[in-house]
Amino acid sequence: MTSAVQPDPKDADATAPTVEPIRRILLVEDEEDTRNSFQQLLNMALGIEVDLAVDGAQALERLAEKPYSIVVTDLRMPKVDGLKLIAEIQTRRLPVTVVVTTGHGSIDDAVHAMRMGAYDFLTKPPDPQHLCLLIERALRERTLQDELAALRSQISERHR
Repeated sequence: MTSAVQPDPKDADATAPTVEPIRRILLVEDEEDTRNSFQQLLNMALGIEVDLAVDGAQALERLAEKPYSIVVTDLRMPKVDGLKLIAEIQTRRLPVTVVVTTGHGSIDDAVHAMRMGAYDFLTKPPDPQHLCLLIERALRERTLQDELAALRSQISERHR
């Protein structure tokens, strides 16, 4: 009678196929025309799901409903503005990359947003090609950050 060699369960994790996470963008913009044109541009150019929010309060609701890779937010909005949104994302430790846009930007605003954790800061209207390149780069970096977090979690689980 021959016995089959049982694979080591630790090896199964290393060879298991990785599932590409769903990439979504949350666009937070209070001006309807700007919101719609950004959504159309990002959908067409990048082929990525783009959800919309009209202000930071609605964005926080959307972020609680499902995960996003990127948040593109206006700086100045009613209710919860872009800076308060960034602060809340940091407080909740949400794994999302934030890009700030504004039509009324100053260097002080940009510096403040970046210090709070924004990935980048663009003045409106942004060059479409530049915006798409920025989002693609941010998505690549977000993917790496998510993979690193998953690896750390796996290592942590194995040491328990």
